[in-house]
Amino acid sequence: MINSLIIDKYRAFDLFTLDSVARVNLIVGTNNSGKSSLLEAVYLLSSDDAPSSLLYILNERGEFASRTSDPRLEKRVSGGYQASHVFYGRTIKTGQTITIQSDKKKSSDTLTISVRDMRPLRDRDAAQLSLVLEDEIETETRYQALVFEHNKIGAETARDSLRITEEGLLSYRSSTRRVMAPDQSARLVTTNHLGYDELAILWDNITLTPREDKVVEALQILEQRVERISFTSRQTSNSGILLKLRGETEPIPLGSMGDGMRRVLAIVASLVSVEKGTLLIDEIDTGLYYGVLKDMWRLIIETATRLNVQVFATTHSWDCVRAFEQALNSSQDHNSGCLIRLEKVKGQVEAVTFTSKELDIAIKQGIEVR
Repeated sequence: MINSLIIDKYRAFDLFTLDSVARVNLIVGTNNSGKSSLLEAVYLLSSDDAPSSLLYILNERGEFASRTSDPRLEKRVSGGYQASHVFYGRTIKTGQTITIQSDKKKSSDTLTISVRDMRPLRDRDAAQLSLVLEDEIETETRYQALVFEHNKIGAETARDSLRITEEGLLSYRSSTRRVMAPDQSARLVTTNHLGYDELAILWDNITLTPREDKVVEALQILEQRVERISFTSRQTSNSGILLKLRGETEPIPLGSMGDGMRRVLAIVASLVSVEKGTLLIDEIDTGLYYGVLKDMWRLIIETATRLNVQVFATTHSWDCVRAFEQALNSSQDHNSGCLIRLEKVKGQVEAVTFTSKELDIAIKQGIEVR
C-alpha cells in the first residue's frame, strides 16, 4: 500500500509531494487542479504493466491523432497517441524524465518514464536490447522511445519501451498492447462507461464467488429488488447485462435501469477484482443520486478493508464529501480514510490533507474543504 507519494514532471505536476495517504482517499479541488492526473500517476505506479496502462490513459483522454495527410510534410502522417501531453509543459524531447515514487526512501516503489535516443537495432548494446519491443523493426537511423523502468520492492526492475514516431506520437504499430484496462493489480475507472467486453471479463472472475454477493449488495443500494445479475451473448453494455428483480418474471436489461446502476456495477466489480491492489475512480459520484452516496461509501470502505485494497477517488460534489465523512464516522476504523484537497499556489500544485477527525470538524463548522 502506498503511504506517501512524489510525482515529478507528470502532466500538471512540476514537483508534487503527498506526505501521507490512507486506505480510502477522496481527492477534491477546482477544475484543472490535477485530480485526474494524480489518479493516473498512482495507477501507473501501481500497475503491473506501465506501458499498457499509459496507453489506456491516453486512449481514455482521447489524446491521439488520426492518420492524416500533411502537405507541409509532403508525406502521410501516421496516427498515434500524443505522448507529449503526459510531460510537464506538454513538450517532448530527449532527456526528459517523469518520476513517480511511493516514498522518499530509496527502497520505495519507483517508476521512471524517460525519452531516450535509440540506436539502430543491430548497433545496440545489451542494455538497449532489453528494451526492444517484440514487433520492433530494423531501422537505419536513430529514433526516440519512451523507456519505462519500474522498480517494485521485492521484484526485479521491469524495463520496456514504446517507440516515438517522427511526429512525436506513440505509433499504433508499436503500441500493439491491448488498449483497455489491463487485467492487473490496479484498475482505473474513468467517467467513460466500461464497455460490455471489459465488464464481462471482470464478471468471469466474480461470478459464483462471494464477491458476486458484494456486487449485488451494491446494486441494491439503488434498487432493493435486485437479486441476481447475468451476462448474455449480446455484445452491448445495454442489452447484454441482465438483472433479476424480485417480483418480476422476466429479466430487466441493465440499460433500462439508468446510468447510476451501470456506474455502481463498474465501481464495485472493479473493487472486488483488485484484491490486495489499487482502485482509482474519477468523479466517483457521476450519475448517482446524493441520497445513496453514504451507503456506497460504506460499502467501498468495508470492502476495501476486507480485501486489502487501496482506493483513490475524485469528486467536485459537497454531497459526496459529506457522505464520505458520514461513512467514515460509522466505520469501525475512523482512520481508514482521508480527504486530499489539491490547490495551485504560485503555479505549483500543493496538497492539504484532512484526517477523518479534521474533516468532521470542518463539515460541522461549515468550512469549505473542496
